[in-house]
Amino acid sequence: MSPRPLPPSQGSFEAFVDLARDGQHLQALDKLARALNEQPLHAQVRGAAVEALGRISRMAEAAGDVGAATRALEAALEIAPRYADVHYQLARLQVQARQLPAARKSLGAALRINANYVAARVELALLDAREGLLGEAIEALRRLDLGRAPHEPRLFHRGIQSLEHADWQEAETLLRQALHLDEPGLSERLDEVHARMSRGDRSGAARLIRETLGEHPSYVDLHCLLGVAELEEGHFDDAIATLAHALELHPDYHVARVHLARALEASGDLVQAEEQVALVLESDPQNPQALELSQRWERWHRRRGRSTAASRKAS
Repeated sequence: MSPRPLPPSQGSFEAFVDLARDGQHLQALDKLARALNEQPLHAQVRGAAVEALGRISRMAEAAGDVGAATRALEAALEIAPRYADVHYQLARLQVQARQLPAARKSLGAALRINANYVAARVELALLDAREGLLGEAIEALRRLDLGRAPHEPRLFHRGIQSLEHADWQEAETLLRQALHLDEPGLSERLDEVHARMSRGDRSGAARLIRETLGEHPSYVDLHCLLGVAELEEGHFDDAIATLAHALELHPDYHVARVHLARALEASGDLVQAEEQVALVLESDPQNPQALELSQRWERWHRRRGRSTAASRKAS
């Protein structure tokens, strides 16, 4: 007779995760479910249980046990139906199992909870592509707001080009690589970076970015974010070097070039700053950030010209 599982202390489910780590996925799920039935589902317990079930699901999936992986996520949704990430992960498993209508339903649930969930929108677009709706898929991908999503622009554009040539399998690989969809934890770290920036903790954001860059040195958005943090901290030379490196990785990255122009202006090099903005406007004449800087500088030049002319008249 198996020992009765003890209720997890302080919301810890590590013993059940250890079972899954040993390959006993179903046993881990059964014992975790019994433990949950023996205690109130406070918010802390619910969150810890969902996190443990997600880890068990990933272990089962890695071992090829898609059934146990799916069951773990379904159990997580029973206790926390408003977790968009769990709906998204379930959709990924349903796609693997060729349960495409179910996957579409799960992705719809994730997007109802979080309409800006980039990964879910990409999966939905890929689902459309698999079903022959290439035009719809390409349009959906082009409409994505990738401002806060971890991505590598060159790979992303190559993925869209593959879709345009009806090669959705290559497109799927490229888009997953571009958006780091198979790298759990990266999106969460980027969210934490933005949260620290918004509350003024720029040095903390910069430290976190540098840690992440150690694992993803070619991720151009991280270099751009680091440059912005350095600029806002007043470290203008560091910001210029960081943003210049971002542009070495991706010369057409207009956001990084506009921030480089701001850093150059802050360091006193307005000529170089204006040259950087001109490069952006040459490629994208309606770029709002570049236009704002260009128009501000034009007003400054006019005022300076009038002031110079007035001085000459007075003399």
